[in-house]
Parts: sequence; structure tokens; C-alpha cells
Amino acid sequence: MKVPVLVPKIFNFPFTYSSGYLNNLKPGDIVVVPFGKSKEIGVVWDKVQPSIKEFKLRNIEKKLDNFKVNKNLINYINWFSSYNLVSKGMVLKMCLGDEKNTSRIEEYKREKLTKKKNNFSLNKGQKQSLEDLKKFGNSFNVSLLQGVTGSGKTIVYFERIKEILKKTNKY
Repeated sequence: MKVPVLVPKIFNFPFTYSSGYLNNLKPGDIVVVPFGKSKEIGVVWDKVQPSIKEFKLRNIEKKLDNFKVNKNLINYINWFSSYNLVSKGMVLKMCLGDEKNTSRIEEYKREKLTKKKNNFSLNKGQKQSLEDLKKFGNSFNVSLLQGVTGSGKTIVYFERIKEILKKTNKY
């Protein structure tokens, strides 16, 4: 069965693939397809791109069960593309996010995201700046740390915020 798949690239049309062993693919399903020498994540689209030439169709490799694009989003992408004269693939890319997000879709269900805590140890100057900030107490005031880029000014502020939150039991 011929299946149109739009990949988040510069193209303004979906590519046609064979469904292979996959049955019941519907518009909005997220699939992995061979694209050139690599694999791409694509979305099963609503209309097959007509072609006069006969091509050997490549098979869709797999369907990602844990993520689907809404039919309304497909309609929106089609409209947005024609209204703004932008390729459908680029609008899809904008809607899905960057490559890091789309490549992690399959792993999302299996992987529990955990907060990673980074513990920073302050250097002598940062500790002194933190002590100076503590002298102001918990009331609002304006303070400015001056230093070169990368010297750790933000970390000093975050440490002070963390201390205040701990005192108020919100951390």
C-alpha cells in the first residue's frame, strides 16, 4: 500500500513509501523511513503525491506507537505552507522542534526523565560574593555582581536563591 510520508526537511511534498508489513497507518502516525543513506523520522501525511514516473518504493521501517500528530495540525501545516509560501517539510520541522526532540520521541516512553542535580563548589571570590549577598538578609534589594563572562556570577545568585528557598521550605 502506498503511504505518503512528510519528512521535516526543505521539501514541499510528502514522499511515497510502501507500508510493508505495517497495517493501518493513518495520517498523523510517526514513522521511521529510509531517506538517502540514513533514516529519518516522518509523519504519515494526508495525500499521496501524484507522479507520472514509476519508482521502486522503499518500505517504512517502523511506526512509533507513543506519539501521533493531530489531524488538525496536518491541516494547519498544509494551510500555513501555502499561505506563507514555505515548504511543508520546514513547517513540520518548526512544529516538531529540532532534531534532538524528534529523534528522542521513541525513547520517551521507555525512559523516565530524572532531574540531574549539579553540585558546584564555589571558589574563594564566589564564596565572598555569596557572603556579601547574605548581609542584605531576606528582604528585597538590588545587587549587582561584576565580573567577566564565565566567572560564575549566576551560580552565586542561584546559591543565594537556593539558601532562601531552603529557609522557606520551598526547596
